[in-house]
This record gives sequence, C-alpha cells and structure tokens, in this order.
Amino acid sequence: MPRPTLTLLTLAALPAAVLADAKNPTYDADVLPVLKQHCVSCHGPDKQRGGLKVDTYANLKLGGSSGEVVTPGNPDKSRLYTMTAHKEEPVMPPSKQKIPDAQIELLRVWIDQGGKENAGSKVVMPDKPKVDIGLKAVSKGKPDGPPPMPQAGKLKPDPLARTRRPGAVLALAASPWAPLVAVGGQRQILLYHADTGDFLGALPFEHGQINSLKFSRNSKLLLAAGGRGGASGKAVLFNVETCEKVTEVGIETDAILAADLSADQTMIAVGSPSKLVRIYSTADGKLLHEIKKHTDWVTAVEFSPDGVLLATADRNGGAFVWEAATAREFHTLRGHTAMITDLSWRADSNTLATASEDGTVKLWEMDNGTAFKSWAAHPGGAASVRYSRDGRVASTGRDKVTKVWDGNGGLQKQLEPFTDLGLKVAFTHDDQRVIAGDWGGTLKTWTPADAKVMAVADTNPLPVGERLKAAEAAFAAADAKLKQSQGAFNDANGKNAAAQKAFADANALVAKIAAELPQFQKAVTDQTNALNAAKAAVPPLKAEMDKLTAAGPMLTMTEQAKQVAAAALTKAAAEIQDAATKAPNNPMLAEQAKKAAEMVKAAQAELDAAKKANADHAAALKAATDKYTAAVKAQTELTTALAASQAKVMELTAAQPKATAAVAPAKAAAEAAAAAVAPAKAAAEAALAEFTRVKGVLDRLKPPPPPAQPVSTPAPPSATLPPATQIPPPSKK
Repeated sequence: MPRPTLTLLTLAALPAAVLADAKNPTYDADVLPVLKQHCVSCHGPDKQRGGLKVDTYANLKLGGSSGEVVTPGNPDKSRLYTMTAHKEEPVMPPSKQKIPDAQIELLRVWIDQGGKENAGSKVVMPDKPKVDIGLKAVSKGKPDGPPPMPQAGKLKPDPLARTRRPGAVLALAASPWAPLVAVGGQRQILLYHADTGDFLGALPFEHGQINSLKFSRNSKLLLAAGGRGGASGKAVLFNVETCEKVTEVGIETDAILAADLSADQTMIAVGSPSKLVRIYSTADGKLLHEIKKHTDWVTAVEFSPDGVLLATADRNGGAFVWEAATAREFHTLRGHTAMITDLSWRADSNTLATASEDGTVKLWEMDNGTAFKSWAAHPGGAASVRYSRDGRVASTGRDKVTKVWDGNGGLQKQLEPFTDLGLKVAFTHDDQRVIAGDWGGTLKTWTPADAKVMAVADTNPLPVGERLKAAEAAFAAADAKLKQSQGAFNDANGKNAAAQKAFADANALVAKIAAELPQFQKAVTDQTNALNAAKAAVPPLKAEMDKLTAAGPMLTMTEQAKQVAAAALTKAAAEIQDAATKAPNNPMLAEQAKKAAEMVKAAQAELDAAKKANADHAAALKAATDKYTAAVKAQTELTTALAASQAKVMELTAAQPKATAAVAPAKAAAEAAAAAVAPAKAAAEAALAEFTRVKGVLDRLKPPPPPAQPVSTPAPPSATLPPATQIPPPSKK
C-alpha cells in the first residue's frame, strides 16, 4: 500500500514539530503540492523567472541561472529553503506573504534528509562541510572588539614536549592585532606574549615538525603547517581564543614547507618538496587547485591582504603570482639567483617583498611584475622578510643580523646580532617591536626606534614547576627592586623639592635685597635732610624760650606791685568812704570818697592787665618750651632712625653680592636634583613594569585553588624529544 499523502490543508494546519517527526517527506508526495501552490506560477512550464523551473524533480535539481537551489543535506545552503524562509534576499514568493511555517519546515526537513524524489528513491548525501569559517567580505584595519587572545584555562602552562636543546626557529608568526607570538617546534606550537616575551602555553601539532605559521588577517585563527619529511604533511587551523582545532587539510606525502590562509578564510595554500602548490577548501578540505609550475621545492606561499592574489616561490629562485580564486598565472617574477626563503605583501596588496639566499631583498610591483627595488640585505643569504602595516620592512639572515628598512630599502636600524644564523622575523601587533629567531633557538624582541632588546624568550621552556620556582625567585627580586627603586624615587623627589625651595629662597632673597636697598637708601637721604632741618630749628626755639623765661620775673613783680597798690588804694578808699558816710554834710569828704573809688577802679584795671600779661607770658613760655622739647625729641628720633637706616643700608649692601653669588649654585643644585628625578622615576616605572610582568607570570603559573570537591586528575607526562632532524629551509651551510 502506498504511503498516505497529507493534503495542503492538513499540511498548513499541522505544527512544524509534528511534520518533522511524523514523516520522511518526498518531492512527489509532499514538496510538489507546496511548490504548485506557491511557486509554479512563476517557475513552471509557462514562466521561468531566473531560469528556474520547479514543476518536476529533474528541473528543480537543475537549478536556475544562478546555480543549484537545493543542496541535499544542507538547508542553510539551499536557496529554495532560505528564500522561502526569508533568510536570504530576494524573499520568495515576491510581493506576497511568507508561506506557512509548517510548509517551510516541510521544505527544510525534506532537504535535510537528502531531498528524495519519491519513496523508492535512494538518497545520496554529499559530504557536509567540516566548518564554515569563510568571511562574507575582506575588511581592512583593526577588527571590532578586543584583540583575540587565548582564553583562561585553554592553554596548558607546561610545554607539550621538551628537547635536549632548543630547536631552530623554523616557523614564527606574530598576530596582526593581538600581543601574541607563535613559534613552531616539534609537535607543538609555543605561544608567547609579544610585549613581555613570557611563555603562555602550547598547542599540539601531532603531525611532526612545524615549518610554517600564519595568523589570519583578523588574528582570530592560527595556521600551522609541517609534517614528517618524506612521509606526510598537514596544515592545521586553530581558533586563537578557544585553542581548539578548527580544521586540517593536506594530502601531502612530504612535510609542508610553507602555507597560508586566504584573506576571506575560505582557502589554504600549501607548498612542499613535491614542487606543487595545492589550494584546499577550509569548508570541507577538498583540493580546489593544484599548481605545477615550480621546478624545485616550494619554500614560500602567501595570499595578498585583499585576497585577490597568491604569491609562491621555490628553492630554485622561481617566484610566481597567481589569481587566488582561479590559480591562473598572473606574473612570473624573475630576478633572484638562489632559493627564495620568504615572501611578504605590503598592506595595500600592490607590492610584494621577497628574500633570497642570494642575499638580496627585492620589492615587486603588481602592475607588470617587475622589481622596482633590490638591495643587498644580508651577506650570505637573506632568510626572512616581513612588511609592517606602515610600509617598513624587517629582515634577517645568515649574517646573524636583524635589520629594519624604510619602504625604499634604506637602512633604518641594525639590531643586536644573534650568535647564530637568523631564520625568521616579524613585526608585532602594534608595529612597535620586531621579533626574530635564529638557528640556535634564540628568540629576541627589539624596539626598532632605539634598537633596544626588550625580551629574550626561551624556545625550549622548562616544565611549569621549574618555571614556577624561577618565577617566585624573580618575583621576590622584582619586589625588592621595586621597593628600592620606589624609595630612591621618593628620596630623589624629596631632594628635588628641597633644592627647588632653596633655589626659590635664594632668588627671593636677591629680589628682597634689590627691592629694600633703594628704599633704605632713600630713607637715609630723607632722614638726613629732616635731621638737618630739626637741628636748625632747635636754636631759635631755645632762644625764644630763654627770652620768655627771662621776662617772667619782671611780669610777676609788676603783677605783685599792682596787687599791693590796688589793695592799699582799696583800703584807703574804704576809710574815706566810711568817713564820708559818717559826715554826710561834708562835701569835701564826699568828693574825696568819689576820687578814691575811681583810683581803686583804675588800680584794679592795672592789676587785671598785669595778671593777663603774666598769663599770656606763661602760655607763650609753655608753647615755646613745648616746641623746643618737640624739636629736641624729633632731632633725637631722627638721629636714631638715621643710624638704623644707615646700618640697614650697610647690611643690605654687604649681603647683596653674597645673595647674588648663592643663586648660581642653588640653581645648579636644583637642576641636578630635578635631573635626578627622571631616571629615578624611569627606574621605578621599569621596576613596577617588571614587577607587574613577573607577577603576571607567577599568577599564570600558580595552580588554581582546589575546587569545593577536589577531583584527582593527574597531568600527562611531558615527552622529551631529540633535537629536530628534519631539513628546514634554508639549509645551514
């Protein structure tokens, strides 16, 4: 009995979950009714918009002018589903409401189950992509968000393997946006902090020796490639934050020597001793292109920053540029006479730098593929070259010297040499540091502005226990140094404050003397003139006082005489009046009494005049005496003040040259004290930075606190590997 078919009405009424669980839909029984209801009018026998017909299973499988619309097993890659579900433009049906969710779910389930034609059809499911890390667009500049760094706990602090001695730095990459540096080793990638040089942890690479490392352009992914010589090669892509493997590609029968990830993260190109360049898909690992142009080992591979071009080079000095999408040849770069060891694109993708064992670095422009600059960079051979974002070039080579050049090949800085051949070089995330490694396993970081060595990393790190002990000792030393340098800085600050005050006081004293000396000199002049005037005023005042004093006795005698006379006359007049009163009929006595009264009146008037003259004289004498006394006092005070002013003038005059002479040494002492503050501060800041760095290392190495219910999980033993035996490029002569 044939399987029952749901009608369109019941299909629209059923929930999506029921549809998905209840049946295994087929085109003929379930999908075609939906297509007839909503799609065939525009994509059927009479009309085929976009070249698409859906009226038969065969027509639907053919797709339209834009390609297939059904990818069996992958609804999200099938436009029949994504457009009807309104997940992709243009939505279908156009200018109408979205079809019922139950019908959309039916289409999804049908495609997910392989898209069978009918109940008797056999489903052939294509291989699903392993990952989908492709970018919709290649963006320039710093990506949004914090720079990707390994998340806490994702890296084991122990190295995954430790050799008897450090291996040559055959692979080195610096994250373009995060303070992270990757170094290749045997079966592991060593990760370091770019600013401090501290070892952060390791990622496993079970395929053998790592010969190539590259970060993605957005710094979120890390590509490691290598393998076992003459046996196998793999390229493995890691998520930087989670430290998990994203995908791996490669069907190589020899170790991969060079690899790169395209800017849109859809392709990985690898080169090996097979003389072939292979380009793989990151989605499913399939081989997309195979380039057979090279005549010797492929030693360098790199996509352009915009993702348009791919540059490759070989051990015979051959270099080529290809169209990344098609692998068609774009340019042949002729000029090197020995193995090309490295490639690096300028940020604008218009210029390619190459380094060669012939000792030169060449810059190639992409308009016609010619070298517009070439210079002898490293006698004996240039091993590595890298562009910075601002157009500078860093290189290292067999002369053991790492160098920084301007964009035209002009030498800017020659950095401290290695003790062995330089192999790899890179600019760190901020372009403020250059990091390079040599054959002996030394990894150094410099600041090219001053050619100062900032860090020397250990490319054969000790187990965490030993590093923890070293970190604890370093922390104690850093703590002591911080306290000492902080004390020295505080002492320098205190001395500087005291010296600055002394200098200010010396200047203030000179200014005070300069301001006061003229004032006291003027006071001396004014007081001298006033004293002379006071001295001149004293004699006439004394003469006047003496004169009034001499006249005083005569006035007193006159007053006394007038008083006696007045008293006598008064008495006589009284007696005559008494007699006249007693003899009222005696006209002579009356006349005598009248005259006597007039004489008394006259005598009294003379007495009053004498008293007034005496009083006026006394007042005048007092005034003259007061003036004289005041003049004498003023003379005395002026004499005292003049002496004080003269003494002050002498004091200031004597002090002025001494105060002036004291300014210069006070200034010199202040300048010396101020100059001592900056190095003391720099030392304190350096000590603080070292303290912070060492504390960070210590915190990372310290075991985490035990959980509430401890679980015993023994750590795997570290493997001890012999030194590298693979033959890396370049060979050491």
